Amino acid sequence: MSDMVKLGASFETEHVFETKSSQDFARLVGDTNPMHHDAAIAAASRYGGLIASGTETTARMMGLTARHFSGLGPTVGLEFTFRFRRAVPMDSRTLIRWTITGIEHKPGLGTITTCTLTLLDSGVVAVEGTSKGVLLDQP
Repeated sequence: MSDMVKLGASFETEHVFETKSSQDFARLVGDTNPMHHDAAIAAASRYGGLIASGTETTARMMGLTARHFSGLGPTVGLEFTFRFRRAVPMDSRTLIRWTITGIEHKPGLGTITTCTLTLLDSGVVAVEGTSKGVLLDQP
């Protein structure tokens, strides 16, 4: 088994939720929430400004697992959970980190990995979650 798939191993990336590209992403997926698009409404809210879309934060987290595990071979996601702890302000520099917490080989299927996730904004957890995916056995 690869050193990249062992208990306790982690992988991470930094991401800045730049206003224009984050708004474009939100529009692309149909997220028209004014908290992402209307600076005046967002400024008057409890957040004091525009916030990144939850659809983008979770997509970026899922994308990191795909990038990491697909570098090891064919893989598919099985399940994801997310819990939003706080809003991520636009233009925030965040750290997305996954840690492998479970590994189980299923003959005929592949290696099932379970991971925990955190998305940190200024060192504070903004989103946390879990994932389960499988690195497919090769014939």
